[in-house]
Amino acid sequence: MTIMHKLLSLLKVNIVYSSIFLMIALTVLTTFFAFRNQSIMRSTNERINEADVILRNIKELWTGINLMDLGVRGYALTKKDGLLSPFDQAVRVNPTYLDTLSSFMKRQQLPTEKLEAYKVLNDEYVQLCRRMISLSRLDSMAEFTALLEEDRGLALWLAYSAFSSELVNYENQLKSDAQRGYQSAVNGNTVLQIVFFLAGIPSLYLIFYRIRKQTTTTNALLLDLEQNNRKYVFDPGTVTTPDLATIMNTSIDNLKKASAFIEKITKEDYDVTWPGMNPQNAQLNRSNLSGTLIDMRDQMKQIKEQDENRIWITEGLTKFTEIIRQYQENVNGLCEQSIRFITKYMEAQQGGVFLLQEEGDDHYLELVACYAFDKKKFVEKRIALGEGMIGQAFMERNTVVLKDVPKGYTHITSGLGEATPSNILIVPMQYNEKSEGVVEIAGFMDWKDYHRNFIDKATEYMAAALSSVRSTQKMKLVLEQMQIQTEQLHAQEEEMRQNMEELAATNEEMKRKEGEYLKQAGA
Repeated sequence: MTIMHKLLSLLKVNIVYSSIFLMIALTVLTTFFAFRNQSIMRSTNERINEADVILRNIKELWTGINLMDLGVRGYALTKKDGLLSPFDQAVRVNPTYLDTLSSFMKRQQLPTEKLEAYKVLNDEYVQLCRRMISLSRLDSMAEFTALLEEDRGLALWLAYSAFSSELVNYENQLKSDAQRGYQSAVNGNTVLQIVFFLAGIPSLYLIFYRIRKQTTTTNALLLDLEQNNRKYVFDPGTVTTPDLATIMNTSIDNLKKASAFIEKITKEDYDVTWPGMNPQNAQLNRSNLSGTLIDMRDQMKQIKEQDENRIWITEGLTKFTEIIRQYQENVNGLCEQSIRFITKYMEAQQGGVFLLQEEGDDHYLELVACYAFDKKKFVEKRIALGEGMIGQAFMERNTVVLKDVPKGYTHITSGLGEATPSNILIVPMQYNEKSEGVVEIAGFMDWKDYHRNFIDKATEYMAAALSSVRSTQKMKLVLEQMQIQTEQLHAQEEEMRQNMEELAATNEEMKRKEGEYLKQAGA
């Protein structure tokens, strides 16, 4: 009972497989019996065809005997050779009929003694007919008539009947049995088909039921797949389609899009876009795979831009320090080459360097170098501290970014005429909390933060170099003044020494004269 219960449980769980197995078994059995019945029918048809061949040859054999007799009698009466055609035809084909009958009788394992006896009589009768034809040609009609009256055809007929009647009865019975077997096979095949059909109906019902149930389940799963695909991969913001093929194709297409998107990102193609993403559905995809990949693309693009900007700054500062190193002892050369490089590297159109000048108590900013369209402009310009934007930037030590440039503030001249720049950048040159001057550049480019970082560092390097140059110049001036003072002291000492020598000589002369005077007085 337990085994039966387990078997029923197993069948219930695997009802579809069991039904399919049953249908396969029924199909195999149907095929087997179909081949079996087909074999029976083929064998039956072969036996019927064989019997028909034997019966036809028996009939044709007797027809040949009659044709021989007819030919002989017709020739004897008319002496026309054309009437011998039936005889000649019978003589030609009768051996074939006899050989065929002999072959089939041996195949059917039938006795052939009577057939062999008939063959002997048939040959003798043929010889008799030939003799009668010869007698007719010789007009020996008396002898011909004597042979005809012997009626030897009767003996041939009796021999023919002896084997043909038995053979005809046997072949007819064989055909009858074969036809009954054929009909029995057809009836059996029909019954088996009905049985197999009735047995297969429950299995087909179970299969269709499970297929329908599986289809319903599959539809539910695919609809769930569609919802998850929109939730976790990409939501186009359109109405959900019930078409299952479209759902599968959409899911596969989204996976292909994700793969292609990631592949392009790995190749540093950060301009790649997700097909179908637009401002209308972007909010729906913020937290799914497509939105995450786009965020990753933006972050990697930002990192790449930061790296490129960092490299741009580093390369610029490296080249700029080489300029400072070459002109670190020449203030004018340093300012000219620096503003030339900064203007071109920043893709500006015009630039100027204003240095702090000190004349006693008078402090002001002076334009010492300027650059515009790859040519120097020798412009004299003096700005008081705190005057205008340049003076304010110097005093406040803050960079000024001017994007709304007033008309007439400055002009950029080219072969096409004059134009007011769209952006101006004013950067104080500061080093150790001390301002050495101001750098101003003007152009049509919207400078970013990394541009400002570069110019802040460049002006700092420039301020350090200028501070060093100015310190060196001041030190040289002090040394020169000390050297002048030392030389002056040496000259004064030499003059004093000469004065002392002259004084000593004068004292000696006075002493000598005093001695002479005393000598003369004593005398």
